[in-house]
Amino acid sequence: MLKPAVPELDATTKQRLADEVERLVAMGTGRKEARQIVWLDYQDELKQYQVAPAAEVSAPAKVETEAPAASAEEIPGPEPPPPVLSPRRFWRAADEVPLTPEWLDRNRAELAKVKRMVGLRSEE
Repeated sequence: MLKPAVPELDATTKQRLADEVERLVAMGTGRKEARQIVWLDYQDELKQYQVAPAAEVSAPAKVETEAPAASAEEIPGPEPPPPVLSPRRFWRAADEVPLTPEWLDRNRAELAKVKRMVGLRSEE
């Protein structure tokens, strides 16, 4: 059976994929398995950037012409969801959402509450 035609990759993409394979091999994965994992991850990334066919795209909703009552900066929106990674993809710190001082302060306060609660229970 013939393999489907694969477009030739540019040098930077080849190098990036090769580096990822080497990293997996250094972590103890077999070279063949590492190449397969990296290639499947690359294919998943390509699928994310492909445009849906015109038949699948719905008609755009009508846009309201009125200006919103408050600007977008005044209304805090929900935090963006964390990126969904393929189960074969390894965690990288650079992909994480940076922590804000407010988030750290809020979590430190919650940790202090838990420590007080645990401290009270251990004295009983």
